Amino acid sequence: MVILIFISVLVFLLGMSWGSFVNMLEYRVAVGYKIKPPLDPPLKRVAKNRSFCDWCGEKLNWYDNIPLFSWLFLKGKSRCCGNPLPYSYPLIELILGVIFVIIFWVNFENWFQIVFLMLISVFLVFSFIFDLKYMILPDFSTVILVIGAGVLLWSGYGNPPLQQHILAAVGSTLFLGVLYLITKGKGMGLGDVKLAIFIGLFLGYKVIVAYYVAFLTGAVLGGGLMLLNKVKKTTPIPFGPFLILGVVVAYWWGEKIIFWVQGFM
Repeated sequence: MVILIFISVLVFLLGMSWGSFVNMLEYRVAVGYKIKPPLDPPLKRVAKNRSFCDWCGEKLNWYDNIPLFSWLFLKGKSRCCGNPLPYSYPLIELILGVIFVIIFWVNFENWFQIVFLMLISVFLVFSFIFDLKYMILPDFSTVILVIGAGVLLWSGYGNPPLQQHILAAVGSTLFLGVLYLITKGKGMGLGDVKLAIFIGLFLGYKVIVAYYVAFLTGAVLGGGLMLLNKVKKTTPIPFGPFLILGVVVAYWWGEKIIFWVQGFM
């Protein structure tokens, strides 16, 4: 038991390190998409392939990059220029640390599945954050998710019905594709349609639960924001985060929800 707890601590630290990677990746991909304005002072102060301050571009030391602990020690401010750092940085690191531990405890007898579930978790969190901030689901992250789901399916762990998952991927993509065409891209983006390939491959028949949760939470949150006059009917709201929330709910509780609905009916 002591060894298991020790490994869990290491897994938690590993998850927080990947959370730090997600924070870095989100920033640099945004710059690549030319979403963020250039740093001020100019980018020439930024060291290539090294971590740098969001505000002044100064190169960061290794002790400024310790996930969660550096943010807490520096009280949420940059050491070099004293400007505030986003609360999302430690939050994402903490969330991925917890997710990694949960995956380890649930699947600790199969390291192959652990590795790929952790990989999928990293890029689901990245896609969630990026779409929430910039309303874009980068293709490279979706491709990694599809490959991760495909490898898990190909490995045969848990004897998944291969044909069912492939049909779910096709049906899932067609479903969102038709909605994309009907709404002319205003109801959802093409990135959501591409993400549907992963959702079907990963979940199989539980994809029904994922879409139910996504559309329900999207409608409730969107309606609530309109009632509070935070958004208008024409204000675009990213759908990717709702899809990813649906994936998480369906993966962990999809079967129980389906059985409950069948029993209720």
